[in-house]
Amino acid sequence: MTKNAPRRASTRAPASDPFAPDHPPSVDWLDQGLDFLDCDPMADAIHWSTGILLDLPHLHPSVRAALEKLSSCRVSLSSLSHAESVCDEASEDLKLGQDHRDTYADWATRCVYYQAFLGDQGCALRCAVRVWKIAMAGGHTDLRLSNLLTTHAEMMSVAAYCDEGQWAPKREPRSYRRQGDSLTALQIIARSVVKVERPSNVMRGPVRDDTGFDPRDQDEDDLPEAPGSGLLVVRSVEHLPGSAKDGARGSGGVTPRAEWAPIAGVTLPCRPVPDLAAARHDLVEQYPHAAGLIERILNQMVGRPFARLPPILLVGPPGSGKTRLATSIATTLGLPSSVYSCSGVADASLTGTSRQWSTGRASVPLQTIRQEMTATVAVILDEIEKAGTGTTNGSLHDGLLPMLDHAEVYRDPYLECDTNLAGVTFLATANGTSGMPRPLLDRFRVFQMPEPRPSDLPALARGIVGDARRERGTDASWLPDLDGDELGLIAEHWRGGSVRRLQRLVDTVLAGRETLAARH
Repeated sequence: MTKNAPRRASTRAPASDPFAPDHPPSVDWLDQGLDFLDCDPMADAIHWSTGILLDLPHLHPSVRAALEKLSSCRVSLSSLSHAESVCDEASEDLKLGQDHRDTYADWATRCVYYQAFLGDQGCALRCAVRVWKIAMAGGHTDLRLSNLLTTHAEMMSVAAYCDEGQWAPKREPRSYRRQGDSLTALQIIARSVVKVERPSNVMRGPVRDDTGFDPRDQDEDDLPEAPGSGLLVVRSVEHLPGSAKDGARGSGGVTPRAEWAPIAGVTLPCRPVPDLAAARHDLVEQYPHAAGLIERILNQMVGRPFARLPPILLVGPPGSGKTRLATSIATTLGLPSSVYSCSGVADASLTGTSRQWSTGRASVPLQTIRQEMTATVAVILDEIEKAGTGTTNGSLHDGLLPMLDHAEVYRDPYLECDTNLAGVTFLATANGTSGMPRPLLDRFRVFQMPEPRPSDLPALARGIVGDARRERGTDASWLPDLDGDELGLIAEHWRGGSVRRLQRLVDTVLAGRETLAARH
């Protein structure tokens, strides 16, 4: 945040640029109190830096290096402080034009906001001072001034919560905390206020009793029942060779038209959004080390008409349980899923292949939809960064771009028509993002997968034994959870980290049980 940042900000036009909810907010919107993307400063930093790197190829070298570190999911107070420093230096480079210098200054300010919401008290105070100076500069609408002053109160509250005994404000910290906590009540009051555009319409005469029959009321048909949530995935296949009718079941034909006629012209049901609090409880019970991650992912489901998540990429070290978590998320949300291993894939068969080839087939999401007869399914793209980079037979990375960008009108090469994949949830996993093209990475919401801790052993072992029960078709009476002695034995050899290694240890203990049982 440069010394001139408040002055520059105060000269902006009062009207802000339109805000896109699927993109990180501008610094001007942050000044007015808008939340970060997904209400998560780390996710916002990743998406913001990725977008800058994609849209602006000619950056100051030191700035590019700092943003690349943020874009690769290495967001921390130290990396943000470094990014702020290099952006601040670039903003003072007189060799650059004024517009470029102002842009770098805005980026430095943004990094200060990130640091404030990651617990840096000094940055929280700097943000409070910044918005106060902007507010006092004048020239604002009533709404904008109110937003700025509210942000000032919020940042003072954040600073008070970050207090570690090194800050001695003139007011006691608890007064700032009360000031920040009261903002919640103000929000509730604001949402309850109904704007009456024409007050003269409020009272047109005496109120009559409409609780029963009134001869002045016109007879109206009963309101139709609200239709169930559903999507028309394939509008028609009658353009394909054959005689099967749209929606026909059990035609017995072997042509593509007969194969896909059962879902053509049919509105397929969508799974409703489940109880998210219960879903969070179930998932955190299995993956306690990923509690924060699970909450941020489930927040993406709020307000949706049916169970579907935006494209999500889980990035973490090998063996951290990314694929297992992705599968559990789909199961808990009630979404049928298919796991597609991207490692070594050197074509675009995931997105469908033309019928002119003998091995032609529809896209994997569409096949899953037909198999499950529901429009809401999950496709788990395992190790997506390891897909081949050649384009001779197509590229998985390139093929995914239109599928993720325009899911509602994805043209399937096998059916040769538009298909609606808006109900498909794409969950991808990767050990890192260095092997992924920037345009593809920009379409995912990237989350860092934390490694399990030693304290997570009981919960993880319980889940692994549960998986073993399902594989063997048995129950807890025949395959109980590990007891204290067994967990203690495993704890001597597992200090956190790889879930795969933990699974091998659990399998060894279970095999030992069977060996001892056979001897008796």
